Amino acid sequence: MDDSVTHTAPGRHVSAVLAVAVPLLAMAWVLALPQRAGLMIFPQQMVALMLGLSLAVCFLRPRPGTSLGLLDRLLAAASLALAAHVFVRFPVLSERAWDHPVEAATVGVAVILLVMEGLRRVIGITLIIIFAALVLYAVAGQWVPGALQGRPQPIGDVLQYLGTDSSATWGQSLQIAAFVVVLFVLFAAFLMGTGGSDFFSSVAGRISGKGPGGSAKVAVTASGLTGMISGSAVSNVMTTGVITIPVMKRAGFSATHASAIEAVASTGGQLMPPIMGAAAFLMAEFLQVPYRDIIVAAALPALLYFLSLYIQIDFIARRDRLPSAREEVQGSFASILLKGWVSLVAIVALMGGIFGFDLAAEISVVYATLIIVALALVAWALKLRYGAMSPRQVLAALIEAGRSTCDVLLICAAAGMIIGLMTLTGLGFTLSYYLMSFGSESMFLLLLLSAVIGVVLGLGLPTTAVYLLLATLAAPALVQLGIPPMSAHMFLLYYGMLSMITPPIAIAAYAAASIGGADQYRTGFAAFLFGWASYILPFYFIYKPGLLMDTSWMQSAYVFVSTAVSLALIAGGVLGHGHKALSLAQRALWVLLGIAVIIPLSQMLSPLAEYGVAAAAAVVLGAHLLSARREAAPVRAEVSS
Repeated sequence: MDDSVTHTAPGRHVSAVLAVAVPLLAMAWVLALPQRAGLMIFPQQMVALMLGLSLAVCFLRPRPGTSLGLLDRLLAAASLALAAHVFVRFPVLSERAWDHPVEAATVGVAVILLVMEGLRRVIGITLIIIFAALVLYAVAGQWVPGALQGRPQPIGDVLQYLGTDSSATWGQSLQIAAFVVVLFVLFAAFLMGTGGSDFFSSVAGRISGKGPGGSAKVAVTASGLTGMISGSAVSNVMTTGVITIPVMKRAGFSATHASAIEAVASTGGQLMPPIMGAAAFLMAEFLQVPYRDIIVAAALPALLYFLSLYIQIDFIARRDRLPSAREEVQGSFASILLKGWVSLVAIVALMGGIFGFDLAAEISVVYATLIIVALALVAWALKLRYGAMSPRQVLAALIEAGRSTCDVLLICAAAGMIIGLMTLTGLGFTLSYYLMSFGSESMFLLLLLSAVIGVVLGLGLPTTAVYLLLATLAAPALVQLGIPPMSAHMFLLYYGMLSMITPPIAIAAYAAASIGGADQYRTGFAAFLFGWASYILPFYFIYKPGLLMDTSWMQSAYVFVSTAVSLALIAGGVLGHGHKALSLAQRALWVLLGIAVIIPLSQMLSPLAEYGVAAAAAVVLGAHLLSARREAAPVRAEVSS
């Protein structure tokens, strides 16, 4: 880990102090320390303070090829001043903004300018353009023709609303980011600091390194395990890809395929519980359910996502006769668990708190973080070889976590503004109404439209922002048409995430290509092909009840197994190879059967038809595996003799 405290530049020291304050404030709030001290503080005051600190950290972060200038320092100072002002004055401004119109509007202007400039530096101008269009609509909606014509709002009222209302900037989006996401990022920073990445890589080697194409299977498993904690596609690529991509290349995978496999596997980190990225925590708030319900619902789809990639790698490796990754299988499983004892205890503590003690996610992760810090410091004091962190490394992890969460806080603040403007103008309700009217003609077309919108928005926005927009606009329409809320929101989350591997802006794929020395555009297209299953899986949430474990265990098990069989058949048919080569007729049969299993025949014809097709698909795949095994048996016997 980069020990940020060693930098001597004053700006870096100030930035480090401010960054440390962000996760510490989040922990203090979740542990109710202000209330225990007798302080009456609203959550909006605390998030204003954390947003101001994050803005200052953002402005004090040198941009590539530049050094800090006077403007950067002035913006940082303005951010801190704004945070202090809102912290002190929010109770008055939120209740009686009309008595202080100039002050409230000034706060609104300051919030808008600082957040938008921070966004420009962090993710570009796409979200800024959307925000500007909504502000223009709010003040001049009467000029919009047709059904979208709105009632104009005075610009002063709009500014006051954005600066002081709890439904806008300081609303639920920012609060979830500040009080939940920040803490999970902090937990991940400490977990990685105690050797979590090495632990997951070692476990992956033991689990999946022995079969054909083992190096790529290890990459998939390691990225999935690491992604359970990081929840970020790009950071997952940069963490595991530097190890797995070179190993895959040495095993015979091309640079393009190695990079694409890592990108797809790392993108799955946003889908793999327990930490699924900021959007998953926001989903829990939208649905008003405990976060553990999101974890349960996401489990089977995430397994299928990785299983699909694993199957493709296995078939390609058998076709191209690629070796296993025996060099990755180091030590016994017991020795691996011993080396990663701190990581193991921390994960058990986190999941035990959520499922065993029925704690809120933010409470559970605080306790798990305190446990991992205590164990790491004890290991350091006892000079243990594994799992130790010095006080200096603990401080560095705090700094890293504070800096890593700045982007999420800025994005959620801007998303809160956008959602607030949609509520203020009524545009969100209007668009949802028209989407619902469109869906009443064809639910499938509405789902397809929502999917396309999600992928297109994701080409210029991070997953969190895309999900928030879709959850505001499309989710109400889907739910009104009878789709269960969990299914609707999970559908939108998946398509908000897929831009990471969708050309032309496949950020995770391009990050992996930079490590593997591959062409970016070829890697992006290869990632799109390797991740094909993720583009159809969300439709299962709607048409195959049980995949989100919202029905009986028997139904969920049936849907999981039948879906896995269909994915294997389609992959083998397209590749022309399963455990052995397939004829042209076999390829056609596999693809047709795989697609037939996907189709909701129980709704179109009868349950018997669906079960019959699923049974036929299982028989075809099972017969192929048995045949391949019989043919391979004499070869194995000859080799052993």
